[in-house]
Amino acid sequence: MNIKSLIALLTCGFLTAVCTTFMVSQAKADDIRFICASGFDQSANKRFPTTYAWTPRGKIAVVRWKFSWFNNQNLPPEKRCQDVSSHFQTAYNKQSLSYITNGTANGQGVICTARQKDGACDITLLTLRPSDDPLEILTDLKEILRGRGTGPIQHSSGKSQVYYHIDIDKFLQTAPTEKK
Repeated sequence: MNIKSLIALLTCGFLTAVCTTFMVSQAKADDIRFICASGFDQSANKRFPTTYAWTPRGKIAVVRWKFSWFNNQNLPPEKRCQDVSSHFQTAYNKQSLSYITNGTANGQGVICTARQKDGACDITLLTLRPSDDPLEILTDLKEILRGRGTGPIQHSSGKSQVYYHIDIDKFLQTAPTEKK
């Protein structure tokens, strides 16, 4: 085999590996969607807008939206659910769900992602009401995303900043799915 053939073979092998890696990572991203859909709350025996992680295994409830935000007719639970589901999708697509933390944006408490521990907020997942306890909401979200929560955050929901490391892939592979 001459040198040109060897170089062509190695180049072809390299390009095949790169393309395969890209396709696998793209397929992985395409398999996971954060959506807003109606979800059944057994304790209330009622349906509510719910932010779900839609996976090949099924849908995993993350946040159940029971109340309007500030009684604002422009932000009913359905709209909040759609907005927050979109934020989760953006954070997932940008691989920014490794850390979640609490912070402040425009003078309001938020739950956001960070690319590293002690890092700045990268993507705001949800804005909190003044009456919400940021650490309580953050801790509930952490427990859910670590697969330890018993259900989605019931968002009806001192200013220390806390960072939690999240293995989002493990959550998506092991969290219970909803049937209804």
